[in-house]
Amino acid sequence: MPSLQQLLQPNVLTKTISRVAGVSDWLQCLFGVQPGGKNVLNYGHGRNGAYHIFNNVRKVARGRTPGSAAGRRAPNPMGRVTFDYPRMHDSVPLLAEVLHNLAKISDPTVRDAAGADMLSRQTDSLGLLAGNWRKAMLAGTLRDSLNVGYIGDDMFFDFAATAGALPVVPVQARIPAGNKTQLNMLGAGNIIDASWLTVTTRIPKHLGAINAAFQQLCGGHLSAVVCGTTVWDAVIANEYVAAIHGSSNPPFIVLERDSVETELGKTMKNVYRARLSVYPDVTWYITDEGLELGAPGAETFQKMIPDNTALFIGHQPDDGTVACYEGSEPIAEYDGGPETVRTGLSSWSVKRANPTSTELYVLDNALTVNHVPNAHAFGTVIF
Repeated sequence: MPSLQQLLQPNVLTKTISRVAGVSDWLQCLFGVQPGGKNVLNYGHGRNGAYHIFNNVRKVARGRTPGSAAGRRAPNPMGRVTFDYPRMHDSVPLLAEVLHNLAKISDPTVRDAAGADMLSRQTDSLGLLAGNWRKAMLAGTLRDSLNVGYIGDDMFFDFAATAGALPVVPVQARIPAGNKTQLNMLGAGNIIDASWLTVTTRIPKHLGAINAAFQQLCGGHLSAVVCGTTVWDAVIANEYVAAIHGSSNPPFIVLERDSVETELGKTMKNVYRARLSVYPDVTWYITDEGLELGAPGAETFQKMIPDNTALFIGHQPDDGTVACYEGSEPIAEYDGGPETVRTGLSSWSVKRANPTSTELYVLDNALTVNHVPNAHAFGTVIF
């Protein structure tokens, strides 16, 4: 157990919060957008940010007859997307009088000297809350169902279009309408033309069509599917899936958590990984985990991937197609203290007098960005 002085040094607290937030969610780690991840981007933004779009081309250069001048074409256009960074700012006050009279949670027979054990646990809890903030942004962005609600100065996330009777504002991830519901991705009809709950539905055909659509839309390929156990049970019970692997072989290969990168594997406590014998290069992530989202005091449990739906990913998850941009703001850590610019996730503690207390703070200015919206599809596969 670190000493109270070590624990409450601002830089130590920030490192502790970042570490806990960074390993609290496998989905962030999968996409490399956990605090300190490879796809966390800092371009010196404050409250406002932007990124540019410059697409690769799939047209063929123009041919010309011998002796003629070079053909002329317009420059490849560039787009610009502007945004405002959402702001998370939370704190936990801990009265010295209360801390002074606590026993250790891990050993009630031992006095918690200066509340060090409780301070450490509350610091970890703030780290988990901070991780859940970014987790909600990522899941909502991937599904294009991230909504923001306001009550006074409080701001909250919700996957639902309304939070009770309160209106919410959608955060546009710009996934095309055809990449949702039954996946009319190319405008030629629904790819999910029958429910996966029916054992004779041609699920392998659907997967192949989704892969082909990704190739046409963005040049990508179907690399991963995220779903819950309801959808996964329907997949492995499917007759066409069974026909491909044969009666003497299992329909899927379970991928052990130890077989993936160590830090990512540690975060996958509530996730199963598998591959089907059909399209064995597609990794399936099966999870029923969720978050409590909505108006403060009226939160409801909402699954990251709802029952009967599946998220189809048309790129390698960690290739930078999805990124987390970090903004910044000036913060004085205590009254009369100097202003310092805090970028992305940050945390600190303050000693207060009258009454004597310790306050733990966490701050984050960040936004999950989907650079290629048509590289994702969120389909209802059981209906």
